[in-house]
Amino acid sequence: MAHEVEQMFYYGEEPWHHLGKKVEHALTAEEAIVEAGLDWEVVTAPIYHNWGGTRVKIEDRTAVRRTTDGNVLGIMTPHYVPVQNKDAFKFFDSVTGTGEAKYHTAGSLRNGRRVWMLAKLNGKGPMSIKGDAVDKYLLLMNGHDGQVALKMFFTPVRVVCMNTLTAADVGARRVETFYAKHQGNIAGRMDQAREILGMTIKFFGAFEEQANRLATLQLPPAELPKLLAAAFGTTGAMRVEDVVNLSDFTSTRKEHEMERVQALFEGAGKGLDNPAIKGTKWAAYNAIVEHCDYEKQFRGKQPEDNRLEYMWLGGGQQVKARAWAYLNK
Repeated sequence: MAHEVEQMFYYGEEPWHHLGKKVEHALTAEEAIVEAGLDWEVVTAPIYHNWGGTRVKIEDRTAVRRTTDGNVLGIMTPHYVPVQNKDAFKFFDSVTGTGEAKYHTAGSLRNGRRVWMLAKLNGKGPMSIKGDAVDKYLLLMNGHDGQVALKMFFTPVRVVCMNTLTAADVGARRVETFYAKHQGNIAGRMDQAREILGMTIKFFGAFEEQANRLATLQLPPAELPKLLAAAFGTTGAMRVEDVVNLSDFTSTRKEHEMERVQALFEGAGKGLDNPAIKGTKWAAYNAIVEHCDYEKQFRGKQPEDNRLEYMWLGGGQQVKARAWAYLNK
């Protein structure tokens, strides 16, 4: 497959890239690992080079190789211990404390170098932000190339549009996040993970409280350019507080993007014409999120393939976090 999304399944709405196998219901871990094409393992293997006709082993490096096709996913130090996909699913189930059907999507990127799983947390139903429903999800990301540690965090998802919301202070070590480096047995970290992720009620409670507060506050028109400057960054030495117009902090091409975000905020966004939230800071935040998740344009032969990583691991996550921090200051 030419796409960055190597293989995946999804339950519910079709993803932005129109790839993957649609399933009719949420899956258990055992079902998900098969449907996502993740029922493979990686091994470490020695690396050799040729020196004067002699095969010489490179002592301080090892290859991470997929067993099904021999594809080398990364070059690591000998201390690297892979987290197998099946163990990541077991870890996920152990943290959530149930083996019931809950996986809504899972798959791999970049020929298996990145793996993700998204599970819905069942419970008392979605949060209500002035009637705007937000579901509670748990996301796990893992890398087999040494570039991404095992990363798990709680993720609110807006039901009306499936926007993936991110609520965190930029640069902060988030209590709702768990990281595990690829050193040693991941099962040995499960007690720690459950302790950290046991704060789910506190996290989502705080998120719901802050979001409902934002939904009661109108965003003055003069404040929108400052918000966008804070979220997307400025060009040059312009300070956020000095921004008056969209043209003050961005290039001409980017200005068109910001105008589109403004249109989303003013009612073009999914569900943002709802009178209960229209014009509020909550609507402004969701306009930014919708731009990151669906509207942002990517270049290249497969421009949509980078969107998932942008949403969950890259710039999109940072944009959302900066917007949330600005609106809640």
